[in-house]
Amino acid sequence: MSQPQPPTNSIVDAVASFAARLPSQTWESLLWANDPQHPAWVWFKPPAVPQGLALGIPEETWRTSPYLQQLTLRRLLHTAGVDPSCVAMWQFAGMAYPGMNGANPLFDQPLPAPGPGVKPEIIVIINVPVMMMPPMNFMPPMAATPMNASAAPLTGNQAEIFERIDIEWTAVIDLERDLDRLRKMLVDLSARMKVLNRDLNPDERLYSSREDKQDWQDARRFLRDGENRLRACVKEFDIGDPSSAGYRRGLEHIYQSCVVPRVPFNGMESAVSQFEAHRKMVMTLQSKMNSTYLGAVSNGERRAQQILNRIAGKVREAGNKKTALGVVMDS
Repeated sequence: MSQPQPPTNSIVDAVASFAARLPSQTWESLLWANDPQHPAWVWFKPPAVPQGLALGIPEETWRTSPYLQQLTLRRLLHTAGVDPSCVAMWQFAGMAYPGMNGANPLFDQPLPAPGPGVKPEIIVIINVPVMMMPPMNFMPPMAATPMNASAAPLTGNQAEIFERIDIEWTAVIDLERDLDRLRKMLVDLSARMKVLNRDLNPDERLYSSREDKQDWQDARRFLRDGENRLRACVKEFDIGDPSSAGYRRGLEHIYQSCVVPRVPFNGMESAVSQFEAHRKMVMTLQSKMNSTYLGAVSNGERRAQQILNRIAGKVREAGNKKTALGVVMDS
Protein backbone atom coordinates (compact mmCIF):
# COMPACT_ATOMS: atom_id res chain seq x y z
CA MET A 1 0.00 0.00 0.00
CA SER A 2 1.30 3.49 -0.84
CA GLN A 3 2.02 5.67 2.16
CA PRO A 4 -0.58 8.44 2.47
CA GLN A 5 0.61 12.02 2.76
CA PRO A 6 -0.67 14.14 5.65
CA PRO A 7 -3.59 16.40 4.74
CA THR A 8 -2.69 19.96 3.75
CA ASN A 9 -4.22 23.12 5.14
CA SER A 10 -4.92 24.77 1.79
CA ILE A 11 -7.84 23.48 -0.27
CA VAL A 12 -5.97 24.29 -3.48
CA ASP A 13 -2.89 22.42 -2.22
CA ALA A 14 -5.07 19.51 -1.11
CA VAL A 15 -6.69 19.25 -4.54
CA ALA A 16 -3.32 19.56 -6.27
CA SER A 17 -1.92 16.81 -4.04
CA PHE A 18 -4.80 14.54 -4.92
CA ALA A 19 -4.52 15.37 -8.63
CA ALA A 20 -0.84 14.35 -8.57
CA ARG A 21 -1.66 10.93 -7.08
CA LEU A 22 -1.56 8.10 -9.59
CA PRO A 23 -4.74 6.06 -10.02
CA SER A 24 -4.86 2.75 -8.18
CA GLN A 25 -4.66 -0.38 -10.30
CA THR A 26 -6.83 -2.27 -7.82
CA TRP A 27 -8.01 -2.05 -4.20
CA GLU A 28 -5.25 -1.05 -1.75
CA SER A 29 -5.32 -1.97 1.93
CA LEU A 30 -5.88 0.88 4.36
CA LEU A 31 -4.48 0.19 7.82
CA TRP A 32 -4.87 2.14 11.04
CA ALA A 33 -2.78 1.82 14.16
CA ASN A 34 -5.81 1.36 16.43
CA ASP A 35 -6.94 -1.85 14.76
CA PRO A 36 -4.46 -3.25 12.21
CA GLN A 37 -6.21 -6.62 12.15
CA HIS A 38 -9.30 -5.15 10.48
CA PRO A 39 -8.20 -3.16 7.41
CA ALA A 40 -10.35 -1.13 5.10
CA TRP A 41 -9.76 -0.71 1.37
CA VAL A 42 -9.24 2.30 -0.87
CA TRP A 43 -9.18 2.77 -4.65
CA PHE A 44 -7.88 6.14 -5.80
CA LYS A 45 -9.38 7.47 -9.04
CA PRO A 46 -11.29 4.33 -10.11
CA PRO A 47 -12.56 4.37 -13.73
CA ALA A 48 -16.09 5.24 -12.64
CA VAL A 49 -14.89 8.12 -10.43
CA PRO A 50 -11.74 9.56 -12.02
CA GLN A 51 -11.99 12.67 -9.85
CA GLY A 52 -12.40 10.85 -6.55
CA LEU A 53 -11.87 7.65 -4.60
CA ALA A 54 -13.76 4.65 -3.32
CA LEU A 55 -13.53 3.41 0.27
CA GLY A 56 -14.57 -0.14 1.12
CA ILE A 57 -15.02 -1.69 4.55
CA PRO A 58 -15.45 -5.48 4.60
CA GLU A 59 -18.57 -6.85 6.22
CA GLU A 60 -16.40 -8.81 8.66
CA THR A 61 -14.78 -5.57 9.79
CA TRP A 62 -18.15 -3.92 10.36
CA ARG A 63 -19.19 -6.85 12.58
CA THR A 64 -16.05 -7.46 14.62
CA SER A 65 -13.98 -4.29 14.83
CA PRO A 66 -14.63 -2.21 17.99
CA TYR A 67 -12.75 0.67 16.33
CA LEU A 68 -15.50 1.05 13.72
CA GLN A 69 -18.02 1.94 16.41
CA GLN A 70 -16.38 5.38 16.58
CA LEU A 71 -15.01 5.57 13.03
CA THR A 72 -15.95 8.79 11.21
CA LEU A 73 -15.51 9.70 7.58
CA ARG A 74 -13.07 12.47 8.55
CA ARG A 75 -10.78 9.98 10.31
CA LEU A 76 -11.11 7.53 7.44
CA LEU A 77 -10.14 10.21 4.91
CA HIS A 78 -7.18 11.33 7.01
CA THR A 79 -5.99 7.72 7.13
CA ALA A 80 -6.19 7.67 3.33
CA GLY A 81 -4.24 10.93 3.13
CA VAL A 82 -7.16 12.99 1.79
CA ASP A 83 -8.06 16.38 3.26
CA PRO A 84 -11.86 16.57 3.91
CA SER A 85 -11.79 20.26 2.97
CA CYS A 86 -11.47 19.36 -0.72
CA VAL A 87 -14.38 16.87 -0.75
CA ALA A 88 -17.23 18.01 -3.01
CA MET A 89 -19.60 15.24 -1.93
CA TRP A 90 -19.76 11.61 -0.91
CA GLN A 91 -22.22 8.77 -1.44
CA PHE A 92 -22.98 6.00 1.02
CA ALA A 93 -25.86 3.53 1.35
CA GLY A 94 -27.75 5.11 -1.55
CA MET A 95 -27.59 8.68 -0.21
CA ALA A 96 -25.43 11.62 -1.30
CA TYR A 97 -24.06 14.27 1.05
CA PRO A 98 -22.37 17.62 0.27
CA GLY A 99 -18.79 18.14 1.45
CA MET A 100 -19.22 21.84 2.35
CA ASN A 101 -15.41 22.28 2.29
CA GLY A 102 -15.06 19.85 5.17
CA ALA A 103 -17.61 21.67 7.35
CA ASN A 104 -20.47 19.20 7.03
CA PRO A 105 -21.08 17.91 10.59
CA LEU A 106 -21.71 14.43 9.16
CA PHE A 107 -17.93 14.14 8.62
CA ASP A 108 -17.62 13.71 12.40
CA GLN A 109 -20.56 11.37 12.97
CA PRO A 110 -19.78 7.65 13.44
CA LEU A 111 -20.35 5.79 10.19
CA PRO A 112 -23.47 3.61 10.41
CA ALA A 113 -23.16 -0.02 9.38
CA PRO A 114 -24.86 -0.57 6.00
CA GLY A 115 -28.11 -2.49 6.09
CA PRO A 116 -28.68 -5.90 4.53
CA GLY A 117 -28.06 -5.90 0.80
CA VAL A 118 -26.36 -2.47 0.84
CA LYS A 119 -22.90 -2.35 -0.72
CA PRO A 120 -20.47 -1.23 2.03
CA GLU A 121 -18.65 1.31 -0.15
CA ILE A 122 -18.21 5.06 0.22
CA ILE A 123 -17.69 7.04 -2.99
CA VAL A 124 -15.89 10.34 -2.42
CA ILE A 125 -15.71 13.01 -5.13
CA ILE A 126 -13.01 15.65 -4.85
CA ASN A 127 -13.91 19.27 -5.43
CA VAL A 128 -12.12 21.23 -8.15
CA PRO A 129 -11.91 25.00 -7.50
CA VAL A 130 -13.13 27.21 -10.33
CA MET A 131 -9.62 28.59 -10.82
CA MET A 132 -8.41 25.09 -11.74
CA MET A 133 -11.11 24.42 -14.31
CA PRO A 134 -10.37 24.83 -18.03
CA PRO A 135 -11.95 27.77 -19.87
CA MET A 136 -15.59 27.07 -20.68
CA ASN A 137 -15.24 27.80 -24.40
CA PHE A 138 -17.41 25.05 -25.80
CA MET A 139 -17.21 24.47 -29.51
CA PRO A 140 -20.49 24.02 -31.35
CA PRO A 141 -21.41 20.45 -32.37
CA MET A 142 -20.57 20.98 -36.05
CA ALA A 143 -16.98 21.91 -35.12
CA ALA A 144 -16.34 18.23 -34.49
CA THR A 145 -15.86 17.37 -38.14
CA PRO A 146 -14.83 13.73 -38.77
CA MET A 147 -11.59 13.29 -40.64
CA ASN A 148 -11.25 11.08 -43.68
CA ALA A 149 -12.64 7.70 -42.65
CA SER A 150 -10.00 5.97 -44.81
CA ALA A 151 -7.19 7.55 -42.84
CA ALA A 152 -4.48 5.51 -41.11
CA PRO A 153 -5.30 3.54 -37.93
CA LEU A 154 -5.51 5.45 -34.68
CA THR A 155 -2.29 6.76 -33.26
CA GLY A 156 -1.46 6.19 -29.60
CA ASN A 157 -2.41 9.78 -28.78
CA GLN A 158 -5.78 9.51 -30.55
CA ALA A 159 -6.60 6.25 -28.76
CA GLU A 160 -5.76 7.88 -25.42
CA ILE A 161 -7.98 10.88 -26.21
CA PHE A 162 -10.91 8.61 -27.08
CA GLU A 163 -10.39 6.67 -23.84
CA ARG A 164 -10.33 9.88 -21.77
CA ILE A 165 -13.53 11.14 -23.41
CA ASP A 166 -15.14 7.74 -22.80
CA ILE A 167 -14.30 7.97 -19.08
CA GLU A 168 -15.61 11.54 -18.81
CA TRP A 169 -18.89 10.78 -20.61
CA THR A 170 -19.48 7.59 -18.61
CA ALA A 171 -19.05 9.62 -15.43
CA VAL A 172 -21.55 12.20 -16.74
CA ILE A 173 -24.14 9.48 -17.44
CA ASP A 174 -23.72 8.11 -13.89
CA LEU A 175 -24.04 11.60 -12.42
CA GLU A 176 -27.17 12.28 -14.48
CA ARG A 177 -28.84 9.19 -13.05
CA ASP A 178 -28.28 10.62 -9.58
CA LEU A 179 -29.53 14.03 -10.74
CA ASP A 180 -32.79 12.42 -11.90
CA ARG A 181 -33.20 10.93 -8.43
CA LEU A 182 -32.39 14.26 -6.79
CA ARG A 183 -34.85 16.12 -9.01
CA LYS A 184 -37.67 13.84 -7.86
CA MET A 185 -36.64 14.37 -4.24
CA LEU A 186 -36.64 18.16 -4.71
CA VAL A 187 -40.08 18.14 -6.36
CA ASP A 188 -41.54 15.89 -3.66
CA LEU A 189 -40.06 18.03 -0.89
CA SER A 190 -41.39 21.20 -2.53
CA ALA A 191 -44.91 19.71 -2.57
CA ARG A 192 -44.65 18.75 1.11
CA MET A 193 -43.44 22.22 2.06
CA LYS A 194 -46.27 23.84 0.11
CA VAL A 195 -48.77 21.81 2.15
CA LEU A 196 -47.04 22.77 5.39
CA ASN A 197 -47.13 26.49 4.56
CA ARG A 198 -50.63 27.25 5.88
CA ASP A 199 -52.48 29.39 8.39
CA LEU A 200 -53.02 28.00 11.85
CA ASN A 201 -56.49 26.57 12.32
CA PRO A 202 -58.84 28.07 14.99
CA ASP A 203 -57.83 25.64 17.76
CA GLU A 204 -54.13 26.12 16.99
CA ARG A 205 -54.52 29.90 17.13
CA LEU A 206 -56.52 29.69 20.36
CA TYR A 207 -54.12 27.54 22.35
CA SER A 208 -50.75 28.64 20.94
CA SER A 209 -48.76 31.29 22.74
CA ARG A 210 -47.49 34.53 21.26
CA GLU A 211 -44.08 32.89 20.96
CA ASP A 212 -45.62 29.94 19.10
CA LYS A 213 -47.33 32.27 16.63
CA GLN A 214 -44.10 34.19 16.02
CA ASP A 215 -42.13 30.97 15.56
CA TRP A 216 -44.74 29.80 13.05
CA GLN A 217 -44.47 33.01 11.05
CA ASP A 218 -40.70 32.58 10.96
CA ALA A 219 -41.13 28.94 9.92
CA ARG A 220 -43.43 29.94 7.06
CA ARG A 221 -40.81 32.39 5.86
CA PHE A 222 -38.25 29.58 5.81
CA LEU A 223 -40.73 27.37 3.96
CA ARG A 224 -41.24 30.00 1.27
CA ASP A 225 -37.49 30.56 0.95
CA GLY A 226 -36.90 26.81 0.75
CA GLU A 227 -39.55 26.38 -1.95
CA ASN A 228 -37.94 29.14 -4.02
CA ARG A 229 -34.52 27.51 -3.74
CA LEU A 230 -35.93 24.11 -4.66
CA ARG A 231 -37.70 25.52 -7.73
CA ALA A 232 -34.52 27.31 -8.82
CA CYS A 233 -32.53 24.06 -8.52
CA VAL A 234 -35.09 22.11 -10.53
CA LYS A 235 -35.10 24.83 -13.19
CA GLU A 236 -31.31 24.74 -13.41
CA PHE A 237 -31.50 20.97 -13.86
CA ASP A 238 -34.17 21.28 -16.57
CA ILE A 239 -32.80 24.14 -18.66
CA GLY A 240 -29.36 25.04 -17.29
CA ASP A 241 -25.96 24.49 -18.92
CA PRO A 242 -25.64 20.84 -17.75
CA SER A 243 -29.03 19.98 -19.31
CA SER A 244 -29.93 19.05 -22.88
CA ALA A 245 -30.97 22.67 -23.33
CA GLY A 246 -27.35 23.67 -22.67
CA TYR A 247 -24.15 22.21 -24.11
CA ARG A 248 -24.97 18.58 -23.44
CA ARG A 249 -26.66 17.89 -26.79
CA GLY A 250 -23.61 19.00 -28.75
CA LEU A 251 -21.29 16.85 -26.64
CA GLU A 252 -23.60 13.86 -27.02
CA HIS A 253 -23.50 14.34 -30.81
CA ILE A 254 -19.71 14.30 -30.75
CA TYR A 255 -19.67 11.22 -28.55
CA GLN A 256 -22.15 9.20 -30.62
CA SER A 257 -20.88 10.19 -34.06
CA CYS A 258 -17.12 10.22 -33.44
CA VAL A 259 -16.07 8.73 -30.10
CA VAL A 260 -18.16 5.55 -30.11
CA PRO A 261 -17.10 4.49 -33.66
CA ARG A 262 -13.57 5.82 -32.97
CA VAL A 263 -13.58 8.21 -35.91
CA PRO A 264 -10.88 10.91 -35.49
CA PHE A 265 -12.18 14.46 -35.80
CA ASN A 266 -10.82 17.97 -35.88
CA GLY A 267 -10.36 19.51 -32.44
CA MET A 268 -10.00 16.23 -30.55
CA GLU A 269 -7.57 17.69 -28.00
CA SER A 270 -9.87 20.58 -27.08
CA ALA A 271 -12.86 18.20 -26.92
CA VAL A 272 -11.26 16.43 -23.95
CA SER A 273 -11.30 19.67 -21.97
CA GLN A 274 -14.89 20.31 -22.99
CA PHE A 275 -16.08 16.90 -21.81
CA GLU A 276 -14.12 17.27 -18.58
CA ALA A 277 -15.53 20.76 -17.96
CA HIS A 278 -19.06 19.51 -18.58
CA ARG A 279 -18.57 16.65 -16.12
CA LYS A 280 -17.37 19.13 -13.48
CA MET A 281 -20.38 21.34 -14.19
CA VAL A 282 -22.72 18.38 -13.64
CA MET A 283 -20.88 17.52 -10.41
CA THR A 284 -21.32 21.10 -9.21
CA LEU A 285 -25.06 20.93 -9.91
CA GLN A 286 -25.27 17.60 -8.09
CA SER A 287 -23.58 19.10 -5.03
CA LYS A 288 -25.86 22.14 -5.18
CA MET A 289 -29.00 20.01 -5.42
CA ASN A 290 -27.87 17.93 -2.45
CA SER A 291 -27.11 21.03 -0.37
CA THR A 292 -30.41 22.66 -1.31
CA TYR A 293 -32.36 19.54 -0.38
CA LEU A 294 -30.64 19.10 2.99
CA GLY A 295 -31.01 22.81 3.79
CA ALA A 296 -34.72 22.84 2.91
CA VAL A 297 -35.35 19.75 5.05
CA SER A 298 -33.48 21.15 8.06
CA ASN A 299 -34.50 24.82 7.93
CA GLY A 300 -37.93 24.40 6.34
CA GLU A 301 -39.75 21.09 6.65
CA ARG A 302 -38.27 19.88 9.94
CA ARG A 303 -38.55 23.28 11.64
CA ALA A 304 -42.19 23.65 10.58
CA GLN A 305 -43.11 20.15 11.73
CA GLN A 306 -41.52 20.70 15.13
CA ILE A 307 -43.49 23.89 15.71
CA LEU A 308 -46.77 22.35 14.53
CA ASN A 309 -46.16 19.33 16.76
CA ARG A 310 -45.54 21.63 19.71
CA ILE A 311 -48.78 23.53 19.08
CA ALA A 312 -50.68 20.27 18.49
CA GLY A 313 -49.52 19.09 21.91
CA LYS A 314 -51.01 22.17 23.53
CA VAL A 315 -54.28 21.63 21.67
CA ARG A 316 -54.41 18.02 22.89
CA GLU A 317 -53.59 19.07 26.43
CA ALA A 318 -56.41 21.65 26.39
CA GLY A 319 -58.80 19.04 25.02
CA ASN A 320 -57.86 16.59 27.77
CA LYS A 321 -58.48 19.25 30.43
CA LYS A 322 -61.90 19.95 28.99
CA THR A 323 -62.73 16.26 29.00
CA ALA A 324 -61.57 15.86 32.60
CA LEU A 325 -63.54 18.93 33.67
CA GLY A 326 -66.68 17.56 32.00
CA VAL A 327 -66.31 14.26 33.85
CA VAL A 328 -65.95 16.07 37.18
CA MET A 329 -68.98 18.24 36.55
CA ASP A 330 -71.07 15.24 35.49
CA SER A 331 -70.17 13.42 38.69
